[in-house]
Amino acid sequence: MTFTMIVTRLRLAALLALSLLGNTYAQPRPNASQNSAPFAGYVNNRHPLRPNPYIELPLGAIKAQGWLKEMLIRQKTGATGQLDELYPLVMGKRNGWLGGDGDQWERGPYWIDGLLPLAYLLDDQALIAKTKPWVEWAINSQQPNGYFGPLNDYPHEAGMQRNNCQDWWPKMVMLKILKQYYSATKDPRVIKLMTNRTDSSGGNTKQELAAGRDKVLETALNRLDNL
Repeated sequence: MTFTMIVTRLRLAALLALSLLGNTYAQPRPNASQNSAPFAGYVNNRHPLRPNPYIELPLGAIKAQGWLKEMLIRQKTGATGQLDELYPLVMGKRNGWLGGDGDQWERGPYWIDGLLPLAYLLDDQALIAKTKPWVEWAINSQQPNGYFGPLNDYPHEAGMQRNNCQDWWPKMVMLKILKQYYSATKDPRVIKLMTNRTDSSGGNTKQELAAGRDKVLETALNRLDNL
């Protein structure tokens, strides 16, 4: 085996370990009752739902040490932690998910989808502070009909996507972010937002609802309700 192959395998092993750390599960005790959990505060599905064989641990319940922590710190000091400075055209204050008139599609939410778990895994207050405006704006943007997210379309501007505020997909990414945020903070506003989104059309067309696109949200809400 060549040196290059060894390095490649080590890198793949590191990436696998990171992915497992970011989405960690506990296995319930054998013969545990339906409403029991392996640790206090970790609640399994309630009747009539089938108990899960594994229970997702809250974000930050396991802290990285050694080389794995070093990899997370490299993410913090690299592009993940500084994308707003490296790519301000899209990730800066004009982003539609911060209430601005800039890019309002999926790129901003996808960045926060990685930054937020990294921030809480490291318990890094500076990174947490970077994620807070995105979380706060998303929660506070919800309308009476359940819709949340950017509301207004704007003319074309090079390098940004500003004319698709009603696209449902970026909202799915933001719901995943809010699920992770709730796992780390237990902020009850997340449950309220998701409940309101589920109980109404949320601005979606009947065709979209009939196509089952909000099943993603229903699944996330069910999982949140059992954290």
